[in-house]
Amino acid sequence: MDFQQAKSFFANQKQPISLYQNIWFENTTVLFHSPRSYEVNKSDTALAIANDVAAKGRDVLYISTEALLGKTRVDAERLFVFTPEFESIDDNRDYADLVFEAIEHAVRDTAIRTFVIDSVTRIAALSFGRNASAAYIMKRLVALQVKCKLSLMVLADDTTKSTVRALSALASADISLADTSDKSDLSDKADEPVKTVKATTPRTPYHTLPVGRPAPSPVLTRQQRRALARKQASHR
Repeated sequence: MDFQQAKSFFANQKQPISLYQNIWFENTTVLFHSPRSYEVNKSDTALAIANDVAAKGRDVLYISTEALLGKTRVDAERLFVFTPEFESIDDNRDYADLVFEAIEHAVRDTAIRTFVIDSVTRIAALSFGRNASAAYIMKRLVALQVKCKLSLMVLADDTTKSTVRALSALASADISLADTSDKSDLSDKADEPVKTVKATTPRTPYHTLPVGRPAPSPVLTRQQRRALARKQASHR
């Protein structure tokens, strides 16, 4: 593929579809995090966002580690809340495996491609081995998102700085509620969360091609200018 063909190919790519404001785009992963003791409830805010996305006509599956039905109002008909559960006392699977089975089942048997995972920190706490790492579960989620072209919003509690950095590095956008200066509006407007957005545009799976520009004129010393003038005079 030469330059012109590549330029034409990338020019014909569709613009990303916004799911929620300029934060969450289709086929991207958003990390939504704050300290566990933070006064703003991440689950309520994420559920409000999921309601907003579902109200626009998109099926959304909210996978919660705690039962939200009966506690939180689900307004949109296309929003589904599901809590993975072990089948029996002898079920020795990691909780993370139950979550991924739920996502894979939804992808195989339904049209759902938009998921909210609440939360990667609690899933890790209920798992063992590599799945006990929130960063490793996040890596599995992003790999599945890329493979199946999903749209994910992943909730997390801020634990150590290294864990937050690892989670943020895998996300297309990063919404942090911990660094906000004005927190008073959130109780009245749950669908407009106060946020610090560290990345507002989805990452592309390719590098943007440089636009061809003329090379700048070289800066020559006095000796170089004289040598160039003598060379040009010799060719006349």
